[in-house]
Amino acid sequence: MCEVRPNTRIISMICVLSLALNGCNQDNDNNGQLLVDNATSAQVASTLVITKNPTATPSPTKESCENDATFVTDLTIPDFSKLEPDTRISKLWQIRNAGTCPWGPGYSVVFKEGHAMTAKLQHALYPAKPNANAIIQIDMTTPSSPGDYQGYWLLYDPDGIMFGHKLFIKITVEEDIATSSSE
Repeated sequence: MCEVRPNTRIISMICVLSLALNGCNQDNDNNGQLLVDNATSAQVASTLVITKNPTATPSPTKESCENDATFVTDLTIPDFSKLEPDTRISKLWQIRNAGTCPWGPGYSVVFKEGHAMTAKLQHALYPAKPNANAIIQIDMTTPSSPGDYQGYWLLYDPDGIMFGHKLFIKITVEEDIATSSSE
């Protein structure tokens, strides 16, 4: 009878075990992996590591849509309105969702340039389905010095991408408007 060395017996058992485990994984494209360290006559060091790639879960496909908006009308404070200094006003624009994306959380109206006339420079965009109208309201205070003022506001989607027409307010601040209009 042939004598089997202890080192050979351990290596043989590891090989048989790895073949058996890999055979179980054949329908998974042999994702199993066997690592066996080199054995020396003095010491056998073996490591069996079986790894499997995690099953990829397909991410839900996001339907592509496009954001767009068109200006419809100024509901308050028409362009070139004459207003008194330090007057609280509420600017309202009516716009139309001309895109295919519904507006919801994360959509915003952001001050871009000019005179903001408000401390709050970003506002939530009113939710609107495609082809529906929405109203944007921004409360402002006219500047304290007489002069011409304008401010521009832009629409942004949740990814921070600008879309649609630029919205603006254009006013003239004059002292004593009531007196000058009654003369």
